[in-house]
Amino acid sequence: MCGIIGNVCFNKNYLKNISNGLQLLNHRGPDQFEEFSNSFGNYGFVRLKIIDLTENSNQPLISRCGKIKIIYNGEIYNYKNLKSNEFNNHSFNTTGDGEVLLHLYEKYGISFVNKIKGMFAITIIDERLKKVFLIRDRFGIKPLYYNYEKSKKILFFASEIPALIKISGIKKKVNYSEAFKYFQQGLINSNEETWFKDIYQVKPGHFLEFSLNKSLEEKKYYYFEKKIDEDEDKKNISFKNYVEIIKNKFSDSFEDHFQSDVPCGLHLSGGVDSAVLAAVTNFKNKKLNSYTFDFDEKKYSEIDFAKKIAHSTNLNNFSTILNKNKIIDYYLKVLKREYEPFSSLRILSQHNLYDNFKNDAKVILDGSGGDEIGAGYSYYLIPWYLDMIQNVNSSKHLKRSLNSINKIKNFSLSNEEFILGSLAHFIRPGSSTIDGSMYLNNRLFDKEFLNLKSFLNMDNPFDSNLRNAQYKDLFYLKLPRSLKYVDRSSMYNSIETRVPFLDHELVETMIEIPTKFKFLKNQQRILMKYPFQNYVNKEILYLNKRTIADPQSLWLKTVFKDFYFDTIKSVNFNSSGLLNSAEVIRSYENFIKSDTHENSFLLFQILNFENWAQSICN
Repeated sequence: MCGIIGNVCFNKNYLKNISNGLQLLNHRGPDQFEEFSNSFGNYGFVRLKIIDLTENSNQPLISRCGKIKIIYNGEIYNYKNLKSNEFNNHSFNTTGDGEVLLHLYEKYGISFVNKIKGMFAITIIDERLKKVFLIRDRFGIKPLYYNYEKSKKILFFASEIPALIKISGIKKKVNYSEAFKYFQQGLINSNEETWFKDIYQVKPGHFLEFSLNKSLEEKKYYYFEKKIDEDEDKKNISFKNYVEIIKNKFSDSFEDHFQSDVPCGLHLSGGVDSAVLAAVTNFKNKKLNSYTFDFDEKKYSEIDFAKKIAHSTNLNNFSTILNKNKIIDYYLKVLKREYEPFSSLRILSQHNLYDNFKNDAKVILDGSGGDEIGAGYSYYLIPWYLDMIQNVNSSKHLKRSLNSINKIKNFSLSNEEFILGSLAHFIRPGSSTIDGSMYLNNRLFDKEFLNLKSFLNMDNPFDSNLRNAQYKDLFYLKLPRSLKYVDRSSMYNSIETRVPFLDHELVETMIEIPTKFKFLKNQQRILMKYPFQNYVNKEILYLNKRTIADPQSLWLKTVFKDFYFDTIKSVNFNSSGLLNSAEVIRSYENFIKSDTHENSFLLFQILNFENWAQSICN
């Protein structure tokens, strides 16, 4: 894993030094620090050695003619197959994956990107064509930010926003459109915009092309929706056959993700995604250390589940607890690392886990994407039901759906609250959380802010309601922000995190599975569980998702109480004018007094936005 940065302009008078920005990326790659230039750009690279630990795989990678250079952040998991299939008689200078990118581009041009599997942010500098390409992987696992000054035709890019700001000189200004999507739709990292005006990200499955004769162009190369055959619903393929298909896809993806020349570990919660990760690891006979974050409050602790999973899969397990006595200071540190508002105090525990075990493993397997591809969120029961009643015997499916509610819903919600909240989230994502718990309260916002109406339109490319819900979570709602947190928390500690659930062929297969097999016998994600049930503790594997997995509501009422009041009653509070200050104070006071279920999502959003605006954006 690495960091990349650059400044490109075909008028050399506008080129700027990138050294100071490159230094801000050093945590992404402490093993190599490199700067280089050509007639139309300055570039920088930092390397974290994972595959081929020799200097032969240092970057930039340069073609034999010397006119093509590549720097990239990520891993190409099918590089060995590409070597043997595409370059059987070719002599390679390295044993790494990066050199394959260089030769593929020489052979196929920019269309090479359709042949690679992995996570990546790639810069290709082609001096023959006087072109620069910025390419991002299909799901946006690795970040790539840019700023383009159209009048001067000058392009800046970097793996992280602070480095980009450093080299471009952009003044930090709040992007209120992003704030609107955050508060009204619960969106983070959902499109090309960021929290800062004039700073954008290359969209997943896209690349930017910048050349001497043209302005900056954005092009899409990955059309996920075209990969899904919805006629799969009509085929008479048995559950047993799908089990074999999924088992093979999972096995192939995990085998690819285990490739490393440095020690690997696994992040282990007590949930289904982790149980499947551990089960496949056991199936592959891999002996790894696993790491779990824990809470003092036993009600929210998953350590017993995690230890049972670890014991049943022959994994060593280590855990750490976030120190509540220092939690405010740590929260502010994490906010600076993330550099943009985030969605949950749970992110602190994720950062703390990497902080405490950063010297144990340089590669970590993570379960991000499991809920999305397996249809594991509670509210998916609603679109599943809507799909099923389009077929036959709606009364049968309604009874099955109602009987399943108590198996999967948040215990603090009534059945009626769960149904209404889940339906609201399905119809208008952002009005409730994914467990069906309502949170949107427009009384807390200024009317002028609400009039922005900068809603992000989310596609519904499929006939299936459930596939559309999964699609939105993959590309807009849940996964984009989860991947951002994974990247920031791991790379801050010079660790590469891999997400084997997001092999694109595996994702396509899982989304294509007929709706009827995505919820079976009160079990969500049954086709993720069943193939590997003999390799892990079955009792935990067959538990559905626990919807209250952290003590955020409790923390906001206790350890964060004074800090929260200091924030919302300070003279600087609401300097952006987005909020109704009196209503925010009233809402937080009522939240503290309440003994019943209160969703803390919106209150945390407000706290996080205000501290970001005051400490980082100013």
